[in-house]
Amino acid sequence: MHPEFVGILLNNSTYRRISSGRIGTESLSNYEEAAAIYGLVPCFFTIRHISLETGEVTGFMPKRPFGYTRVRIPIPRAIHMRAIYSHRRERSQIEDLIQRGFFVYNGRTRYGKDAIHRMLEQDPEVTPALPHTVKATAASIRTMLHEYGDLVLKPCSGSVGVGIMRLRINPPGSLLTYSRSSPSAKGWRTVKLAAGNLHPLIYQRIRRTPFLAQERIPLAEYKGRPFDIRVTVQRGGSGAWEVAGMFAKTSPPRTFVSNIAQGGSAYQVPYILQNSLPDLPVPLMMKRITEFSLHIARVLSLFIPYAADFGLDIGITADGKLYFIECNGCDQRYGFLEAGMEEAWRTAYRNPMAFARYLYDHQAWPDY
Repeated sequence: MHPEFVGILLNNSTYRRISSGRIGTESLSNYEEAAAIYGLVPCFFTIRHISLETGEVTGFMPKRPFGYTRVRIPIPRAIHMRAIYSHRRERSQIEDLIQRGFFVYNGRTRYGKDAIHRMLEQDPEVTPALPHTVKATAASIRTMLHEYGDLVLKPCSGSVGVGIMRLRINPPGSLLTYSRSSPSAKGWRTVKLAAGNLHPLIYQRIRRTPFLAQERIPLAEYKGRPFDIRVTVQRGGSGAWEVAGMFAKTSPPRTFVSNIAQGGSAYQVPYILQNSLPDLPVPLMMKRITEFSLHIARVLSLFIPYAADFGLDIGITADGKLYFIECNGCDQRYGFLEAGMEEAWRTAYRNPMAFARYLYDHQAWPDY
């Protein structure tokens, strides 16, 4: 009898580093420990290592007492997606796997910000928590700036804050904050614009790729820096959605984005709430954030088949109102370590393995 394998579908760069042991931000050992708890054996591979013709996959498995060995095994029935595939051919391969009865959970890990916004607009409970968002054109940007005075311009597809800009009124003109660099706190600059003018960079970016113009939420601040909350919501051993953990992210100086890759700092949420919103009871706020995040995950799962893992960015204003900011389909979990939350970090790896156990035991996707 074959052991019950669980597949971990990695991106190419992470897979190539397995033999060297320098994996980067992903923790393969966490997968191994969690899989063992649920009687599973992990196998790490990429989409190009899967052969639907033979029904087999080539990949790496843990080798005792340490290291990895290359193996060829039957394609695991349960596969946890940890790669971002945007090409049609790769996405077609994933769809083929699902059609043949394989449980590829998180079959899609990249969602357009505009698409996510449209999904959430369908739910009347979430709609009040969505910042006003429109497709970015020169005309819509000017209209939104006149209406709100402070905008975030963000690419529909993208991650870790790359390409994002802030445009705000600063009489007699406006200010644009942007970065030309790759993910980093370096390279950010703010320039003054005459009233009614848009910077050439805005025209260049919105012509090259779809952008959104979004009302900037007046986020609560910690030591003068805006913050939001990253909430990791996953399906676990019961098949239901649960919160693995959450941490607060503050923006670095001179910027307005809180992404850790852009130089943001991570903190434990109770500490941030206690020190930035002292008039609001911390347990109540934690409960509200948890319930809000779970509700968003349930709504999104109505539109996104086989979703099992979301990294949600939740904003809070100074008076305690919650806003949905963004959804990440391939959550970067190292923020928990930055915030000193090792147990939550491990839980974020344990839940996907527990869900694989659920899928093997029930042989069906959960109804909820």
